[in-house]
Amino acid sequence: MASTNFDHLKPLSTQLHQLGVLSERFFSQDANTSLIKSRQFMELMAKEVAAIYGLYDEQDKVTTHDLLRRLSAQQVLPSEVASVFHAVRKLGNKAVHEFEGQSRDALSALKFCRSLGVWYRWSFGKDLSFKPGPFVPPKDPEDASVALKADLQNLRSEVLAKEQALLEAKSEADELKKTQAALEEMAKQATEESAVWEQTAAEQEAEAVAMAKKLSELQKLAEAEPEQVHRERHQAARDAAAKLILDEQDTRVLIDAQLQDMGWEADTKTLTHKNGTRPESGRNIAIAEWPTESGPVDYALFTGQLCIGVIEAKRESVDVPGVLAQAQRYARSIKLDPEHRVVDSPWQHGLDEPYRVPFIFATNGRPYIRQWKTKSGIWHWDVRSAKNQPDALSQWFAPQDLKQKLETNVDAAAKGLAEEAFGKGKLRPYQEEAVQSIEGAIERGQKDILISMATGTGKTRTSIALMYRLLKHSRFRRILFLVDRKALGKQTEDALETTELEGLLNFAQIYGVAGLGQKRTESSGRYRSINDRPDRGRRRYILAPDTWHI
Repeated sequence: MASTNFDHLKPLSTQLHQLGVLSERFFSQDANTSLIKSRQFMELMAKEVAAIYGLYDEQDKVTTHDLLRRLSAQQVLPSEVASVFHAVRKLGNKAVHEFEGQSRDALSALKFCRSLGVWYRWSFGKDLSFKPGPFVPPKDPEDASVALKADLQNLRSEVLAKEQALLEAKSEADELKKTQAALEEMAKQATEESAVWEQTAAEQEAEAVAMAKKLSELQKLAEAEPEQVHRERHQAARDAAAKLILDEQDTRVLIDAQLQDMGWEADTKTLTHKNGTRPESGRNIAIAEWPTESGPVDYALFTGQLCIGVIEAKRESVDVPGVLAQAQRYARSIKLDPEHRVVDSPWQHGLDEPYRVPFIFATNGRPYIRQWKTKSGIWHWDVRSAKNQPDALSQWFAPQDLKQKLETNVDAAAKGLAEEAFGKGKLRPYQEEAVQSIEGAIERGQKDILISMATGTGKTRTSIALMYRLLKHSRFRRILFLVDRKALGKQTEDALETTELEGLLNFAQIYGVAGLGQKRTESSGRYRSINDRPDRGRRRYILAPDTWHI
């Protein structure tokens, strides 16, 4: 078997090579089978990566989802690579469990597998200089839609354009050779017989024993390796992830999966304005290609009938803040019927064109990494107040979170906090000053706030007073109190149950508190405390849902 897209994997893993080629070859015959092969490719790669790091146990019957989470938690999979693994997993799950398989989904999964294969080569082939050449699109399926044929033709045009550019630039022979091999493979695909690949598929299935043996050997090698080798491998994987680039269409598929994880209905191939998708009561839909006066926006977010946000998405290599300017333009020119507009809209702020939706988002599909702030994450801007500034988020808001943000009246909360007296004897003057300073910083739109208080000066009591005031005036609806030891968590729980606030009632009686034993809050909960973190000194953290760090 040969494939320009996957041949580079053969020296590293014959099984991965075979699965990649089978996914590619079955694409033109049966999308469902192609998706299943892509899912198997992803699953085997996850197991091989786990074995390479000494984290694989063949007796441990965890799901692929749990294995990926474990690898991410151990920082084996860089976040941008983990998101591609999960995208293939989701596409493959529909094929396996629901016996569905659209050709456009199969093409996305195939391209993702090719990207994962390149990352694998860069990371574990110790060859960051490897140049994979252009992606070679497979042969058209017999039942290919007009849209799919256009996608495949665009990919073929990219190969031809790449060859022309290399010829004109007189580039190095190796890169030109790979591009010309891609052209030859496109021509050859039309003559191949399906029977050959069916036979090869049967042979591949018979290699399950060999796969298990290989994983066991990799695990033993990893267990014998010194720690320095593991650190070097971690760094190689991160360096390789930084080079991974997906095109805009693949980026949209990643974003679909991320939105679905947070409770949105999202599918840029089917849930589009052009296909007739419209907002409906009781549904939270990210409708793709919604019309504006300056061109379609990538997604319009609807909770029921209300449009509460727009999303603009570009390919991974684009700076996200630059995309935000385009999203702003769409937010000012989006076409909405009266029943789709939020109360109090539009928001003028002295602009010639006011904002017609309250929330703006821009992303390139890459998970948030603080060191690459402008190249990653989800940039969010609440345009209802001129004080608000755009900021990077690590994940999307759930529909309920955005509804709650929409219901939060920041100006009324600020006024209420300013008028709220502290009461006699409850806080010392310096504690009141600390609370007032934090509240003032929040009102100014400041995101990161540090208050330093010496041991014995009442940090916990000050924090409880601050949380109570912020919740009472609906400035925030949920707060996370994070400590670095379980003992401190228990101490805080006790304080929440004994500190009287109003009418002889303590904090825990007024607001729901989830303690150390409760990993998740109830959806109606308004406060939560959570488990310990590695020991880094005595600290208190209060974190609001939209990333205020106090």
